[in-house]
Amino acid sequence: HALQEYALGETNQEEFRLLRARDSAVSSLVAAQSAAPKTIDWASWESRISNKETLQCLKDFHAQQTALLDAVLKEDHHNAVKEQKAGWELFDDAVGSCEKSVEKSQQILRNGARALWISFQNPPVSLLSQSEWLDADQYWQAFVEKHHFYHNHIA
Repeated sequence: HALQEYALGETNQEEFRLLRARDSAVSSLVAAQSAAPKTIDWASWESRISNKETLQCLKDFHAQQTALLDAVLKEDHHNAVKEQKAGWELFDDAVGSCEKSVEKSQQILRNGARALWISFQNPPVSLLSQSEWLDADQYWQAFVEKHHFYHNHIA
């Protein structure tokens, strides 16, 4: 996928190289394991688990999941994807929805940056005057008046 193009800087490139080395080691280990997977010895578990209903639920769940995975593995996914002609409207709608989400995220980011700038430009609470309040600011006036009482370590 050419992901190495996104690894900028010497440190990132080294980390990516180590990641690729670990990935190839795991891939070769998995490929080397050609033995069939071990089956579950249910008789052994029946002798150890006293709650037989729970054991039966586990056995049923395992059988169901195994059958489901076997059915999925038997399907020809490559041809199914090639034969897919309809349904692209849903994909296009999803892309449009993602683009709207990106726009909303950018708006949230811009508003957050504005809020941080305004917050940084505000004077500290200790420098605010209690005589400069508008009637609409009664909440903040009460906050400042009580701030020194509850947070005298800051002022």
